Formats: sequence, C-alpha cells, structure tokens
Amino acid sequence: MRRLSLLFIALGCAALVPAKQPNVVLILIDDMGWRDPGFVGNKYIETPNIDKLAREGAIFSQCYASAPNCAPTRACLLTGQYTSRHGVYTVVDDRYAPGQAHMKVMSTKGNDEIPDKTVTIAESLKAKGYATALIGMWNLGRGRNGTPGNPTGQGFDIYHRPDDFDFEKDAYRNEKGKYLSDALCDDAVAWIEKNKDKPFFLYFPDHSVHEPFDPKPELLAKYKKKIPAGLDKGITPEYAATCEAADVSVGRIMATLKRLNLDNDTLVIFTSDNGGLPYVVNPLRGSKGLLYEGGLRVPGAIRWPGVIPAGKTYDEPVLSMDFAATIHEALHVPLPKDQPMDGISLFKQVTTGAALNRPAIYWHFPCYIGKGEPMSLLRAGDYKLIEKFAGPTFELYNVKKDPSEAHDLAKAEPAKVEELKKLLVAWQKDTGAFLADQPNPAFDPNAKEQRGGGGKGNKGAKPKK
Repeated sequence: MRRLSLLFIALGCAALVPAKQPNVVLILIDDMGWRDPGFVGNKYIETPNIDKLAREGAIFSQCYASAPNCAPTRACLLTGQYTSRHGVYTVVDDRYAPGQAHMKVMSTKGNDEIPDKTVTIAESLKAKGYATALIGMWNLGRGRNGTPGNPTGQGFDIYHRPDDFDFEKDAYRNEKGKYLSDALCDDAVAWIEKNKDKPFFLYFPDHSVHEPFDPKPELLAKYKKKIPAGLDKGITPEYAATCEAADVSVGRIMATLKRLNLDNDTLVIFTSDNGGLPYVVNPLRGSKGLLYEGGLRVPGAIRWPGVIPAGKTYDEPVLSMDFAATIHEALHVPLPKDQPMDGISLFKQVTTGAALNRPAIYWHFPCYIGKGEPMSLLRAGDYKLIEKFAGPTFELYNVKKDPSEAHDLAKAEPAKVEELKKLLVAWQKDTGAFLADQPNPAFDPNAKEQRGGGGKGNKGAKPKK
C-alpha cells in the first residue's frame, strides 16, 4: 500500500511530500444538473455513493462548468485554460455552422479538438511516470490514434469508448442488453486493478446522464412509485433512474480503491460537464447550452482522506478549469512551461481553508446552439455581467441576491456595468477571444433554425482510420 508521508522541512517550513506519487480519479458526469445529487439538496434522486464521496471530502457550493456544453468544458478541464485560449468553443454540429440565415451575427465554429501544442493533464502526469486512461466519452475530435483528435494523442495510454463495447451512439444498451454505465465501470475497475502498483490517472467521463434515456427497469419502477416535490418537482422517473445508475458506478470505483488499499492514496474529483436539462435546474434560469446559472452551475466535490479535511463546504465560485491546476499542485507536478494556466489551484483552500480571492472569472461562447446565442460574461464578486453580441446589449445580475437572474440591473446600475465591461473587454483582448460582433450579411429575420438531424456529435464514434 502506498501511504502518503508528511515530511517536515527544517526552519519551520512544512511541505506535503508523497513517499510515492498518489493516484488521481477524475469523474465527469454528462449533463448532470447542479442539484441532482443528494449532497446538494435533492430529495427525490438517490445518490448515496456520490453523497458519501462529497461528505468525506470538500464540497464546492458554487461550482461552475467552464462552458455551457460538453466539448469546450472537457477541453478546459484537461488544459486548465479558458475556451478563448484553446479555441474549442462548442460541440461539432453542422446545424449551427456560422453564417446561416437565422443568425444575426457571425459566430465561429472554433476548433474541434485541443491544439497539438497544448499540454493536457494526462501529458503532464504521463511524463512523470503515471499510467493514464480515459474510459468513457471524449467529445474532442475523431482523429486516429496518436493524433490531437484522439486521447492517445493527448497523453492517455488507453482510450476505451462506448462502441468498444458494442454500444451505438447515445445508446444505453448494447445488443446483449448490457447497460452502458456498467460496461464502462467494469472496464475502469479492471484498469485500476491492473495498474494498482504504480501511480495512475483515471479520467472517467460517463455517458450518463445524457438523453435519450433507457433506464434500468428496476430503477424506473422504483422512481415511478416516488413523488418529487419542492425544487425536485418536474424531475422524471427516467432521469432519476439514470442518475442513480451513474451513482452506482461511482460507488463501485470508490469501493475498488478501498478494496485495493488505495483509498488514502487517491485524489478523487467529481463534477459535471455543463448545467442540466430545463426541468432539473430549479430555481435557476436557463439550462444546458445557455450562459445563465442553470446552464453553468454543476455539482462539485473533491476527496483525499488524510489530506483534504472532510465535511467542509467552500462557497467561492470555482470552475472546471481549476481542477487542472489543483491536480498539478497536489501531486507536485510542474505546470506546463510557456503555456498559460487560467485555472487556479484549489488545493490550498481545501487543505487549509484559505480564501481564493479571485477578482473575476470569465466565460466566452461566441456560437449559436439550440436556444444559445453568442455571449460573453464575467462574474466579479456577487455580480455577473453578460454581453450579448447579437444585441449588442449588456445584462447585469446580482447572483447572490437574485440566483434566478430575474432582475436585470443594467439600467439601475450603469456605473457597475461600465466597471465590469472594462474588465471583460480587457480579458477578451488578453486571451485572443473571437468576438461575434460583426453582422451576418446573410441574416434573414424570417429564417427558421434547422431542426432534427445534421449534427456530427462524436461522443462514441470510432476514430478515422
């Protein structure tokens, strides 16, 4: 068993130095809303394993995805950078290609994959002797093995995706009746067992809880007998059953670490890739695809017994991209040279309670998708400023007093708008953000958005040969 040793350095300075490098398990749920787990307050959906993970570690009460949909958040998570750095702004979907007639301004497609020169967490850890695996959903390209559009070209030793287990795109069951979360978890457990004697990094981005649902019959029957109330009202039995199935996988991974005596040597992070569906984000405004609270707020927790004190909740806003810097500091792995790291490490906060004192955090989504339109925003303190490029308009909210973002304060507080606007514009210039501020010459106010097929989602697709 690899035990963490605390070595105290002379002259009164203490440093955390592992006798052997600890492991990392990064769990990313797809489309889980901010209050779906019990530890955030849900009374309808049962998530005992996720709740236990959070209870035994630290909870981030204001955890945010770095983007309102899957691909850009995953790029931010792995690189520690804002979307405007790596250029992955949205998912691959031809229905929202720039310049269509229903679009008022010229948006951008952005990058489909993380640039080759950008160093990911997996590459940093692999360089230090870590075994690395991605088991689940990639969503950042469909390149050949070893290329930037494939996890094996971004630092992962292995990449196992749903179709490796005979699952069709977005399907929860294969022809043999195997449930997807179970199949992915079986593989993750086997990989941990195989690599238990060396430091490892497991990135487990489950397909759950993405639509369309195909829940386990026994769980569906269970939730059909329950009645959601309060803020849980509107959650469907199909959704709840899918969440609990994902929770079971989390529990199996945690039980495997304990059975192999790796529990105290493993940093575990749990979060979601974007806000949830409209009926699970109450009382927040917006949902997946939008830059309002409902589209960005996600559950977040971090656990490392003996290192991170249990039972703490931290209320300062944190972002997906912060977990990259956190992992680097916790494992004493140097940050990539000559590469901006926009995320900040949360390790000091969760080990000592120190405040982050970050002046502002930013989002940039210069794209159209679903109900979403090109927007940029910052949060500074309790205030949130949203720039709508198709306006152009600015909206201002105090999200502490008004978490539902029902009261736009832009007209009432013009000085605050100007103050935050200067910060936002400076950040956009500093990071090289694409500005969707040019009119679309093909715009037709009577044009309708495309519906139905046409997307190129790459959730489970095999790479090109």
